[in-house]
Amino acid sequence: MKYLYICFLLLAYSAKAQQTTYTALISKADSLYQAKDYKASAWAYSAAFKSNKWQGLINDRYNAACAWALANYTDSAFTNLQRVVYVGGYHNYQHITQVTDLASLYSDKRWPKLLKRVKLNELEAEKKLNKPLVIELTGIYNDDQSYRLKLDSVGRKYAAILKK
Repeated sequence: MKYLYICFLLLAYSAKAQQTTYTALISKADSLYQAKDYKASAWAYSAAFKSNKWQGLINDRYNAACAWALANYTDSAFTNLQRVVYVGGYHNYQHITQVTDLASLYSDKRWPKLLKRVKLNELEAEKKLNKPLVIELTGIYNDDQSYRLKLDSVGRKYAAILKK
């Protein structure tokens, strides 16, 4: 019994250490990304996944794909995106077609197939939504944001005048 307890403690400690390493490497990758060192960021993401038995959170995989794309490592970018889309069920079609971090992938022959799957994921996710409620909430959001945008533009206009 004592042997089993010791084994359990070692296993728990190992899992905690593995998670701490993953988190630290993801944090490093995020910092490098913010500093626009995309190649180093991408490698840090890869090290994080390796430290966690090649498992990673969907958001981390997406960010890794962006870093690989910006570092011009197309195959690695697609590897991460495919995990995000096919395994993680990523479904934000509008975002993925407009994000500039992935622009280097748009001309790749794999891009249309990936987008098709994102669209299918989106349609599947939307089946579960209350469509009238979505329309109402979208209208509320758009109304709210339109006034905020107007305030921002007025603030910028008069801030520029006051600086003169």
